[in-house]
Amino acid sequence: MSTGEDRQDDIALVRHAITHALKVHPRIVDQGHAPDAAALTELAATVPALSAFGTKSFSSVCAILDWDHQLPSQFHLLRVLASYDRRDEERVRAVVEDRDDEITETNLYPEFDLPDYGEIDASESYVAVLRAGTTKVEDFRFLSSWRKQVGGAVADLAVKTVTRTPNYQRAAASRRTDGLGGAVVIGWAPPCLANTDNWSVEIWLLTEFDGQTGKARVFMVDPERKEVTREYDTDVQLA
Repeated sequence: MSTGEDRQDDIALVRHAITHALKVHPRIVDQGHAPDAAALTELAATVPALSAFGTKSFSSVCAILDWDHQLPSQFHLLRVLASYDRRDEERVRAVVEDRDDEITETNLYPEFDLPDYGEIDASESYVAVLRAGTTKVEDFRFLSSWRKQVGGAVADLAVKTVTRTPNYQRAAASRRTDGLGGAVVIGWAPPCLANTDNWSVEIWLLTEFDGQTGKARVFMVDPERKEVTREYDTDVQLA
């Protein structure tokens, strides 16, 4: 992860983008939920501290408050699109501007559906799910397409670390169905989701599955500290 001054610069850049340059979807504005200055400051403080992977650092950040395609909205989506370099920044800006044009062209009546700002991949892409009209973060996700690219040595270390823990062994032993497999490396997880100072490896152990839905035990493994820093259960659904 970025460290020291670079880490603080990344965090500050994200918070500045939220408080001073947040793009708000027209349907959120239509419903009277556009955040004021106080709400923006509170939102920036509520979002987890984000810093770039490895030795990278953020050169720019685009922040967007997106809608949930419901009227009235139940949730808002805060998208954070962070770029490592000018090339990615320009690409993200171009895609966002194209989406702006598409939204403007189709925004005929306030009760009509409109496109959102989803599926825009940056160097690092995050989404915070907020209760509509509030700054309360209900869920937070890291969505970058490269997150699955965990090197073999790091992946092997993470699997070895987690399978040695009593909690993993208990979860594996408690399964009542055969053929659910072992530890599966899902990908990289940022420090804020792994409850540690370092980027970590997310590992799943399937504990229940009926062919369509099930449950998995999730383990966050810090490869530098060689320990599990967070674990929880999650639902699994066949895509």
